[in-house]
Formats: sequence, structure tokens, C-alpha cells
Amino acid sequence: MTETLEMNNDKTKVLIDVNCDLAQSFGVYQNDTEFELLPYVSSVNISCGLHSGDPMVINKALKLAEENNLSIGAHIGYPDLQGFGYREMNLTDEEIESLVLYQIGAIQTMAKAHGLRVSHVRLHGALYKKAINDFQTMLAVAKAIKKANDWLILLCAPCTNLEKACELAGIKYANEVFLDKKYMVSGVPDFEQNDVIDIEYSKKQLESILQNGNIINENNGIMPIKVHSIHLNMKHAASMEIAELLKNNIIEPAPLSVSILEDKAWL
Repeated sequence: MTETLEMNNDKTKVLIDVNCDLAQSFGVYQNDTEFELLPYVSSVNISCGLHSGDPMVINKALKLAEENNLSIGAHIGYPDLQGFGYREMNLTDEEIESLVLYQIGAIQTMAKAHGLRVSHVRLHGALYKKAINDFQTMLAVAKAIKKANDWLILLCAPCTNLEKACELAGIKYANEVFLDKKYMVSGVPDFEQNDVIDIEYSKKQLESILQNGNIINENNGIMPIKVHSIHLNMKHAASMEIAELLKNNIIEPAPLSVSILEDKAWL
């Protein structure tokens, strides 16, 4: 069992969301490994059908979210089933708006059938990276979210594009971090590097986040950041260790809508 870190704050008072992706299957191509993360998270991002997720898979994910009392997000990406949404596309603002509205609409309708509500939107793959690096893409996404439902929260890695686009569009945003990625000096995760499969590295990052509100970058410098959510995945051998690390130090993760109410992600 992963040891509890020595924190300055009472760990039961931490107001941080923990999220993971669901419904990353399609037809005969099934991936149920993410279900193992459900006991560790407070919100789930459900794929909407363009990069992954068919109606049956989405329905199953919604049922699991309801059974586990988890907040629901739309996990949206490029229309790229063959490439799992990892291939960049050069789309117009109108095309981006259409694919965002289409995916949010699918999840909102199916969630309503379960008596559930969609609270946030998380980008996927190449669209995630493009929005971080290209302001016009981020703005097009934010404006489309506003049209879908102006109460939705855009969940993404902290960056200037996210803040400015959401301010202009008039929607809320939430910063998410990863405990298994290297961070550039700017404070943005370096998606071009492989994941860090080292639980000691993850421990160090989590301790820095919870004690000081900082992310440690690749030069061992620190970057002050408001952390609203921590993302979990099942991509490598250390994934479950990281999940246990979080569970031992964030006893009751807060839903995203609660975690963004504070100026900081802790009391």
C-alpha cells in the first residue's frame, strides 16, 4: 500500500477533483481497464462517439457513473475512430463548433435519459494538444461549449489559451494536472515525452501540489498553479500505484463543480 505523504494541511480538507476517461471502446473493440479507476475518482469523462464510444458503451458508462455517484463530463475529440483521435486535423471554426456541439449533444441526451446532468467537457488527444498550442482552436471550442450550455466547465491543462478563451466565451474552466508527465518551464505538460513510470516522481509532484500549490518542471523549477483536478489513466504499469497514492492523500475527492469554487484547490 502506498504510504500517506506528510502534508501541512489536513488531507480530508483537500478540495480537488480526480478524473478519468470512460467509454473508450467501439463495437468489437472493447477496453474496460478504465473501470478499475472508478473507486478512485470523483468525475468521469465519457467518450462521445467520434474518437471512441458507441451508444452501448456510452450507456454503460453512464450507468456506472450513476451507480458510483460520479460527475459526468463529455470527452470530445476529432472525428478519427481509426486513429483514436490522436491525429491532428486542420478544421475551420465552424467545423470545430459543429463537432463540439454534436458530441456534447449526444452525451447530454443520453445522460438526461438516466436523470443525470453533464457538468464539464474534457478535450481528447490531438484536439487537446492543438487547443493548448493554438488560441483560435481553444476559442472555437469554448464558444461552442457556451452555445451548448453556458454552465459547462472546460477541463484542460492550465495555459494562457484556456484562461483567455474561456473569459472571452463566458464559460468556466478548470485546470487539470498529471502525476505521470514531465512539465515544461511554462507549466504545460510535455506531451511529446513519454509518461514518467516512476511512483517516486508522482509522489514528489503530488506533495508539491498539495503543500505549496506548485508543479515541478523538467528543470526542477516550480510553477505556481491552481489545481482543480488530477487526471488518472491506465496506460502503464504505475497507473494503479498512482491511483492508490491519490486515494491515500485525497480521502474524498471533490466534484469538479465544487473544486473550482475555491481560489486554490485546498482549504
